[in-house]
Amino acid sequence: MKFEFKNNKLKLEFEINSENKIQLTYFGDSKNILLTPSTIVEADLTETNHSNNNYSKKCGSYFGTNSKYLSHKITDNELIIVTVDEFIEVESHFILYDGVAGLSTYNIVKNISKNPINLQYISSFYLIGMGQVGCENHEHMFVNYALNGWNSEAQWRRQSFLDVALFSPNHRVNMNRFELNNTGSWSTKQYLPMCGIENEYTKQFLLSQIENNGSWHIEIGDLNTKYYFAVSGPEWSDNSFSKKLMPGETFKSCQASIVVGVDFESSIQEITKLRRHLVSDSDDHKEMPVIFNDFMHGTWDLSTEELIKPMIDAAKKAGVDTFVMDAGWFAEKSGWPNFIGEWKEYGANFPSGGLKGMFDYIHSLGMKAGLWFEIENIGVFANNINDFDNDCFFNVNGKPVTIRNRHAFNFVNPKVYKWAMDVMCNAIDKYGLNYIKLDYNMDAGVGNEFNSSSLGDGLLMHNRKIIEFLQEIQKKYPHLTIENCASGGQRLDYEMLKVCPIQSSSDLEDYRKYPHIAANLATACVPETGAIWSYPVCNDNEKIEITNEVVIMNMVNSFLGRLHLASKLSKLNEEQFELVKEGVELHKKIATFKKNSLPVFPLGPSKFFDEQVAGGLISGNEMLLCIWNTKGSPNEVTIDLSKYGAEEASILYPTKATTNYTFDKKTAVLSVKFDENFMGRAFKVLLK
Repeated sequence: MKFEFKNNKLKLEFEINSENKIQLTYFGDSKNILLTPSTIVEADLTETNHSNNNYSKKCGSYFGTNSKYLSHKITDNELIIVTVDEFIEVESHFILYDGVAGLSTYNIVKNISKNPINLQYISSFYLIGMGQVGCENHEHMFVNYALNGWNSEAQWRRQSFLDVALFSPNHRVNMNRFELNNTGSWSTKQYLPMCGIENEYTKQFLLSQIENNGSWHIEIGDLNTKYYFAVSGPEWSDNSFSKKLMPGETFKSCQASIVVGVDFESSIQEITKLRRHLVSDSDDHKEMPVIFNDFMHGTWDLSTEELIKPMIDAAKKAGVDTFVMDAGWFAEKSGWPNFIGEWKEYGANFPSGGLKGMFDYIHSLGMKAGLWFEIENIGVFANNINDFDNDCFFNVNGKPVTIRNRHAFNFVNPKVYKWAMDVMCNAIDKYGLNYIKLDYNMDAGVGNEFNSSSLGDGLLMHNRKIIEFLQEIQKKYPHLTIENCASGGQRLDYEMLKVCPIQSSSDLEDYRKYPHIAANLATACVPETGAIWSYPVCNDNEKIEITNEVVIMNMVNSFLGRLHLASKLSKLNEEQFELVKEGVELHKKIATFKKNSLPVFPLGPSKFFDEQVAGGLISGNEMLLCIWNTKGSPNEVTIDLSKYGAEEASILYPTKATTNYTFDKKTAVLSVKFDENFMGRAFKVLLK
């Protein structure tokens, strides 16, 4: 028996063979046949045999080899397939989205045996056959992935299968595997939770993301001369995850999303479309407010009325919509992380009416108000640390996990959950907050052993409670905006971003290096979500003369995402302040364009230390194109825009400064001469 599941952009075909085993035989659009017949799910139990010599490889599980088809059901946009062996029943869900060459998928496992079982691995997405070992040249196969670290987010790399040892010397089996892996509560501390397989010869590109705010695993390997692609949440070998299921109990895997394209850029565009289906409706995305945050090159980690008041006035003058007070509002002096956790304002820093007086002043100027929290941990010297028993924290070997003199809260514990909810709701109500910046400046490690089957299970249960916690706050305060931040982009995943409409991109303090992140940020999240710092007065840490070009480059840095304006704007001269105002006005003007746009990378994804950077957004027949000189000396940047059908190019920002550029209409080549060491410009490009 055969059946298909499709929309106008993607088709899946399935076949049930004579042994009653269901196989996926086609995955793609009319130009992309991406596989040969393969199992649709892999699941490993402690109680069953694993047939591969390398136990860590995600292939050859007992279930994957022996499971049988039981049933399937198709609704308008969802397919549910049920497969079974003598131990477990797996419900595989596939969800299509109109206009997207991609889908989301997850699995639900049920113990149908009469005894407890221990689940060690369950795939979220599984596919075999995009290229075959010995049948296609492995030099034409590439893996695409993004390094992600503190101050260096979204740095993409492309390596051939040969370079990552995905080839078979004997044309039979390769024990190697290529894996991207995260273990811990910082979901993106080393990699983005994304991976692409590219067949350069056939112009096929398969791009995945795993949606979990903790541990996850992505793997490419080969099974019987065919490459497999396994995407999942936490598993046993690398994440210390196993889940004990009693008879009749179920477990839901993390969700994965997968798109197809012909190259890197087209696949990023498809996953951008898909991500817009994942996120919750929010006032933030409807209104796209311009945000000022007092932290970067401003108050840093100590807020006082004396420092903040001039920033509020300057922000209002610049056209800002939301003013956010960042870390330190509760502290007498710097060095407070060891004491964090009580969440009471330090009144002496706000003598004119306390913290509420500051927010009343912000509201009186017609701006919305936001406040910073780091609610998921507590300093070991906090005044209220003794209010919590050990089971309120992550524990390993019977001891609370301690990281930089802080304990990680376990939100599975009802006492912690209620305490955190009370803290947040009291602050929102007391101060009239419209915005919460939720920060998270520590990785809690492998997991938590309290009331869990394994350390990894304890972490996953906590992760899911965090999402539940945020959803409950959002339900209580539907007009509240919650920003996702974790030392910048260390939790940049689409489990968090289903709830949080805005994402901090980085903690990077140097505007000259920010283009390498800004140009790539739309690979990690949609443009209307990714917040990029712009700090025109950026001479706190080194002697930088604040010139017009410094201001301009700071503003250009932010145009491909959401503006997070910062620094002591009152120190700018009148001409420089007008450049800031012009940039703010442009953000508001292009807000609707941005929400409907798709990212482009005319020079490819940027890498740190590239001497020239370009990134853009396309909607309809218009392109917003940002170009930077990051060479450290005068430079000329030339970009061929012919593949986009460019017909005209004009300067978009700044309009009141000299820009030396030419655009050849015959060749669609744009050349920009930069006379200073570090500069940026934004262009409007009209397309055919």
